[in-house]
Amino acid sequence: MSEHMRRRLTKDDITILVRGTEIELKSSIKASLANIINELIDFDSFTAEEVHGEWLISPLMRVAKYLKGARKREGLTQAEVCKKLKIQQGNLSKMENGERPIPESLISKLASLYNIKKKMITQSQVIQQVGKKKL
Repeated sequence: MSEHMRRRLTKDDITILVRGTEIELKSSIKASLANIINELIDFDSFTAEEVHGEWLISPLMRVAKYLKGARKREGLTQAEVCKKLKIQQGNLSKMENGERPIPESLISKLASLYNIKKKMITQSQVIQQVGKKKL
């Protein structure tokens, strides 16, 4: 884990946003929150990548995360997408969780529905991009 992630929080690190607007807190409350968070966080813990390995940053997971984010950005539920595309919700859920690749037959439909480029949800395209950038 990088050194900046191991640094303990202080009251100066605490900012609370409510619906995007920062709210003022007493210094003592910020200090208490920092202590609580420091108690909850094990600063000697492992990163997600260390626990899950390369799978977490694999092209399949990158596509899955992008797919889910694009759907949410468009304000659609899984049920709405499945109804429009005539697919089972379980299949979409597996695609969004990286448990199943997106079938070629759905790539164009999803790209059109989410207003995204097909290459962003085409696993082979993502593999090429990852190959160009060393992780």
